[in-house]
Formats: sequence, structure tokens, C-alpha cells
Amino acid sequence: MEPLRALRSDRARVVDAVRDRGARFPRAAALADPSLWAVGLLRWGAVLRRGLGTSLGLSTLLRVGFHIDVWTDDIGPGLRLPHPFNIVIGDGVEIGPECTLLHGVTVQRGAGTRIGRGVVLANGTTVLAGASVGDGCLVGAASVVRGAIPPASVAVGVPARVVRASRPGEAAP
Repeated sequence: MEPLRALRSDRARVVDAVRDRGARFPRAAALADPSLWAVGLLRWGAVLRRGLGTSLGLSTLLRVGFHIDVWTDDIGPGLRLPHPFNIVIGDGVEIGPECTLLHGVTVQRGAGTRIGRGVVLANGTTVLAGASVGDGCLVGAASVVRGAIPPASVAVGVPARVVRASRPGEAAP
């Protein structure tokens, strides 16, 4: 999917979140949400890399302004970063659509490192190289994922272990 189309989907998720918090004018209020700015820099950097071979400093701005370091453009639409700070996404990582990454998430680089559709990675989660998180999963705070987490699961701990099945709507705030 093209980065600008993905940005529309990202923006829609931010507007929905602002609307759910009771904003009177959700589209205007979404402009104050830092996640929209962080994802915008990420997507525009991807557009420039595709067209010009360089992000013209947008990746550096993302790194300096938000401490977000992204080494892949394989990120699905609808990305949500409610607390967009101290996030690292390595090279070769595939992130599915409608995912939510909270503060301090690290996804290590490596072939086969995959985050499925509608996954929520809580604060401080680390996904090790080669690990995969199935669709609709919720990974608890400060967990370390190695290996595979099956779809529709809640996983916590070091290393992350499945503790129960996720409930409908639980994994995609």
C-alpha cells in the first residue's frame, strides 16, 4: 500500500480515538495529537525515499523530535502510536495494519520478524529478531517476545507466554 493512503488510515484511527475521548471537533483536535505528527513524518519519509532515494531529513526529525527510529517501510495502514516516544523498529520487520505501539517498544531487525494485524504492543515491549506476533494479539508491558505468539492471544512476561485468549475488540484501541 502506498504510504499516503496508509497515512489517511492512520489519521482516521487518530480521529476516532479523539472522538471516543469526547472531542467536540475531532478532526481539529486530532491535529494536536503527537501520534499524528509522528506517523506523518514516518509516512512522508517513506514517500520521499521511494521517489528520491532519501527522506530529506524527515527520518532524522522523527529520531530527534520523538526518539523514534524506523528502519523499514513495511508498515501497514492504520498505525497508531498513542505515546509516540522511544520506539525502535528494525530493518526487515513487517508490521500489519491497524497495529498500536505504545511508548518504549522495540522490534528488533531480522528476516521473519512479523507483527500481525490489529496487534497491541504495550509499554516497553521487546520483540526479538525472527519472532512473530499473530493477528489480534495483546502483548503486556515490559514483555519480551521470542518465537511465535498465536493469533488472538494475550501474552505477558519474559519471555512472553500466552495467558489467555484476547477478547473481541480488546487488542485494537
